[in-house]
This record gives sequence, C-alpha cells and structure tokens, in this order.
Amino acid sequence: MDIDSLSRQHRDHVLFECVSGSRAYATSNADSDTDIRGVFAQSSAEFLALSPPPALIADERHNTVYYSLRRTLELLAGANPNILELLYMPEDCVRIDTPEMSQLRAQRAMFITRQCADTHIGYAFSQIKKARGQNKWINQPKSETPPSKEDFCHVLTRDAVSAAGGTPCRPVPLARSGIDLSRCHAARLEHAQDVFRLYDYGADARGVFRGDTIALSSIPIEDEATRFVGLLLYNERSWRQAMDDHRNYWTWRAERNEARWRQQESGELDYDAKNLMHTIRLLKSGQSILEHGAPIVRFEGADRALLLDIRNGRYTYDQIMQMAEDIKTHCAALRDRGDLPESCAPTQAERLLRDLTQSWERRCP
Repeated sequence: MDIDSLSRQHRDHVLFECVSGSRAYATSNADSDTDIRGVFAQSSAEFLALSPPPALIADERHNTVYYSLRRTLELLAGANPNILELLYMPEDCVRIDTPEMSQLRAQRAMFITRQCADTHIGYAFSQIKKARGQNKWINQPKSETPPSKEDFCHVLTRDAVSAAGGTPCRPVPLARSGIDLSRCHAARLEHAQDVFRLYDYGADARGVFRGDTIALSSIPIEDEATRFVGLLLYNERSWRQAMDDHRNYWTWRAERNEARWRQQESGELDYDAKNLMHTIRLLKSGQSILEHGAPIVRFEGADRALLLDIRNGRYTYDQIMQMAEDIKTHCAALRDRGDLPESCAPTQAERLLRDLTQSWERRCP
C-alpha cells in the first residue's frame, strides 16, 4: 500500500487524519507548509504474511505521513512527542475521525508518564543541536563541486625522505608535490595504514584512483628503484566524511523552505529561529505534562506570543538558551515531585492494539 492507494482505494483504512505542525500549534505564517498526519489500520491477517506490512506511509517530502496503528501505539508507549500530540489535536484540525480513534483518545492518560516529559526535553535540546548545525551550513556553504580525493592527499617525495642539508620526511600537499597521480601506480606500504608507495609510469600508467578507491598494483622488482617517486598519504576517512557533509548540505538546500532562511542568510539572525521556537514549544509542552497531565498542542495567549517573538528574531540566541535552561531546571524539580508513572506498560499498549484492530475489523469487514 502506498500514499495514493491509501488516499483513494483504501480510505476505509484511515482511522484518523489531521492538519498538524505550525497550523495546529497556532504559529503558522504565510510561508508555512501544510502538514498532514494520520493513523491507518491493518488487518490481523496482514501480520501473518511473510512480508511485514508497512509501519509508515508518506509522500516524497513527508509533508503527509500516516502511521500504522501498530506503529502509533509503539511510539506512544515509547513517549514520542510527535505522536502523543495526535491524541490532543484541536478539533478544528481533525479531518477524519473514527470510533477507534475515539477509543484511543479515551485511553490516552495511560501514555502520560515521566518518560513523556523526558522525551519532550530531549527532543527540545536536539533542536538546539540541529539549529547549530544548520547555522554552520548557512555561514559556511558548500560548493556545488564534490570534494576531490586529491585534496586529501599529501606526498612525501623521494627527495624529501633524505633531504640532504634540509628537514627530512616532511609531507607536502599533493598539489605542491609536482606529482601527477594519473601517471602513477600505487602499492601499499607495509605496516602503515593509508600510506602507499608511488611509481611514475608516465603515459602508460592506469592512475592511482579508480572510482572511489585506490587501485593497488604489483610493481616489478626492476622498477622499484627507477620508478619510485615517493610516498602517498591518503586520508580516505576524512574524504568520505567530507562527501557525506557535502551530500547532506545539498540535500538540505534542495528540501528546505527558502522563506525560512532569509533572516539568517541576510545576516539579521545568527541562529535558526524556527528550530529554537520549537525548542521552547517542546519544553513548555513537557512542562505542561508534569503540571497538568497533558501536552500543549494549540498555543494561546502569552505562550503563543513568546513563540512568535522567537521565530521573528526578537530574542538573542543567549536569551533563548537561558529560557530553555530555566524550563529544563523547572521540569527537573517537577519530575521529582510529581506522581506520574515512570513509563507506559507495553502490555497495556498491546491490549489496546488488539482491541482497536478487532473493532475496526468488525466495522469494516
């Protein structure tokens, strides 16, 4: 089953559908995406098949995501903040509701635990880490050209090994060495990781790099002395990390909401305002769990005004960090004094999964 078939042929499988994200939180603006979240049912027979049924169905950009009922209850039992909020969604955000979802909401108190507060705080501070990482991307953009393997190569030339009258064994960057790797063959240096002997074969060479790897050659004994030009020190690990960073950066560039980054790219802000807004939102929701036994989805009054001010850049980074630390400290004190259970018992979630699945199968045979 994919997103199209769930939306058309299997609409009776959808137990719940809502508008989530900033439109549910009351923090949206003209540039905000519309996020759809939902829950879908699967028959008991599907779990007996050799190929397990999907736990999640989504569109390409994950703006629309449906979780299987089994995955929903698994995440609820694990105190996932994004799934917990589906049980507290404002009525004006709900598009599809069913008796099974009503029954699940009636049991939602079983998922309100100290662990919920912990995961809200953990998710909040992961947003801080994400904001810092993306701030680095804003200020240190990657070129469109992927990192070159040759940029991670240094060479200890034959002359530099002895360096009569000079300083011996000082590697230099490949570009300054005068050595062309396309004219060379390489052989591994024994007992040394990422170090290779280089031999110049001129126009007859097959080159050192072939694809993403170094091609090692067997060098005839008679060529050892006459063709040896030096040692190659290749930091492959750093090159692969640079490739991952380059790929992640350009994936982010392709998928990001351009309107969201205007303030940072123009120099108005030195942080990701939206991520830090969600940091405070999650912390306040976790605090509400400890104080009132329920998360906050729809923000109103002073709390909403604070979130909007953060997103609009009316606080410094240090001020927001101080807010986050203050709420975290307050939550730690509330956690010690509260009477919430530590976590949800998995057996309760399993029983609920069976009951809701059987209810749906009777209603939609």
